[in-house]
Amino acid sequence: MPAVSDDLHSLTLPTPPDGFSLRRATWDDLFTVAGLYASCSMARVGAVTTRPGDLRVRWLELGGPDDVLLVEHPDAAPPLVAALEFQADVDPWTDELDLHVEGRVHPDWEGRGLATYLLDHAEQRARHEAWLAGRDTAVLRTTVIDGDERARSFFAHRGFVPVRHLLELRLDLHAAPPTPAWPDGVTCRAFEPGRDEPALWAAHLDAFADNPEFLPLELAEWVEAHLRDPGFDPALVLLAEAAPGVGVGDDGPLDGPTVVGFAWCRAGAEGAAEEGWIRDLAVVPAWQGRGIGMALLRAVFGAFRARGLTGVRLEVDDITLDGAVQLYRRAGMRIARRTDVLEQLLVADAPVDDPDPPTPLPPAA
Repeated sequence: MPAVSDDLHSLTLPTPPDGFSLRRATWDDLFTVAGLYASCSMARVGAVTTRPGDLRVRWLELGGPDDVLLVEHPDAAPPLVAALEFQADVDPWTDELDLHVEGRVHPDWEGRGLATYLLDHAEQRARHEAWLAGRDTAVLRTTVIDGDERARSFFAHRGFVPVRHLLELRLDLHAAPPTPAWPDGVTCRAFEPGRDEPALWAAHLDAFADNPEFLPLELAEWVEAHLRDPGFDPALVLLAEAAPGVGVGDDGPLDGPTVVGFAWCRAGAEGAAEEGWIRDLAVVPAWQGRGIGMALLRAVFGAFRARGLTGVRLEVDDITLDGAVQLYRRAGMRIARRTDVLEQLLVADAPVDDPDPPTPLPPAA
């Protein structure tokens, strides 16, 4: 069959293997694609790792399903046998080109070259995106769930190497958690919109300053990114606050209440509305080692249980946040899933009929 024209990205898609057809996804395909992902993960790791709600969030981040390609075969029921998601973004603050691909082939249709076909297209697309951005190279990323050795071997053969490990930790709230033990002079309260934004923003900057992946924002940008989130619930944003005169700051004893730690949470984890999600939990460096992190965790557990939630989830990077992993495990959380981030370095590739790359835009201020 003839190649499918990619009008969105000025890139010709490769011809599918004989007997297969290729089309773009629509929102009507969401549950069918989620079913494909479920079949793949059950066959590989024995658990469903992507639910329709998770997929919907991903597609929203893509700006819609236009960048999701579906491979179909008339003998399959439903016809969908493989899918590919591609995301290309330029970070407005760092000017870095972020390219990510996720693909699945139904276990009943493996061994027909579909994985190779989809990855060939993803690599071609990544080279093209790098060329459009005026870059010499492109770094294409994907993820592999722990236990999926077939996928790991496939990507290793194609030149991908592991660079990060993401851990999802979980705790059942079947029993009341221990009461938080706060250091002398430190108390906990909920965030108050219209009052606490500057103090929490300052604590956020201080707490994450040594994280190599942290991107500091101005106060207005930080408020827009955090408080405009549809899942924002001020009652589930907990502040650990030191009283005046407690501890010593850079210029002597504190002269007013100071936010020394925080937990930014919401009701409802991705794909699990009955569980609570911890987005961020941190203690400013000068106040670490006093038990504030553990006290915040236990306060969060109690707040979730009071809401009737049945569990707690969070995700951390075990490379940059190794100390945090140890804290969560001491609090009783267990590692529920590990996901490896793999990368491949590619050389940018210009289309044959347009060899001169466009002038790249200057980095954002």
